[in-house]
Amino acid sequence: MGPHVSVGHRARAANRGAHAGRDARCAAPSLRSLEALGGDSRKFQEVSGKRVCPRSRHPRLAAAGPLIVLAALAALGITLQALGWFDWRQALAWARGYAGDWRLPAAIVLVQAVLFTFGLPGSALVWLAAPLYPAPAAALILTAGGTAGALTAYLFARRLTRASFAEAREQRLFRLLEAQGDFLTLCALRVLPGIPHSVINYASGTLRLPLPRFLTATALALAVKTLLYSSAIHELAASSTPSDLLRTGTLAPLAGLALLLLLGRLARARFGK
Repeated sequence: MGPHVSVGHRARAANRGAHAGRDARCAAPSLRSLEALGGDSRKFQEVSGKRVCPRSRHPRLAAAGPLIVLAALAALGITLQALGWFDWRQALAWARGYAGDWRLPAAIVLVQAVLFTFGLPGSALVWLAAPLYPAPAAALILTAGGTAGALTAYLFARRLTRASFAEAREQRLFRLLEAQGDFLTLCALRVLPGIPHSVINYASGTLRLPLPRFLTATALALAVKTLLYSSAIHELAASSTPSDLLRTGTLAPLAGLALLLLLGRLARARFGK
């Protein structure tokens, strides 16, 4: 009986010693902070009451949390667009009474910016601006709204992922994606039909692509894309469904332009060295 008791006592003593050592390590920063606080015992008690050592048991999951949020917002926007959430005919009937008011273009820009910030399909407002205004004016409105929304979405993603950026940057996939964020590729992705803007915006903010390059590519690509769309939609304002746009040949020039931009990027990467 005696040996068993002594073994149990030794195990419990070792366990208490391990906990005591851990607690001492956790308290060490607080003890050292007493001098930094000028000997103020009240502040020292407040500081020493905070534990420093405990950390998340799942650091990778915590780091992936912001990315999951961004992916969910982007998926929600894509789903809403696929479901035809925007009743453009009803909105257009309401907006016709305010077409001459300067506040309507400003409202379109603002609504686009808010929608793009949270991954929602702000590009759907092309069906509101294009029938009401000449193509150049509509393109200017939509480019302003799209660029403003891209900026706010970029900043939103950048701030949301600030805590996990340092760890993610060490990953090979991150470096690979970062290397593909050049000006021509950004332009090509913007003008290519069917690519969700929310994915581009959030990815650029998460990767910390240079903001001047991102905004310049966004504004240039949106100007071309919205001008082509606005010209086609202005002529099709009386069409029955938005799918009629597919028969105007608008998508082919955009796809061709995106292909040329990507080929230019590949040529520069191959022969520019």
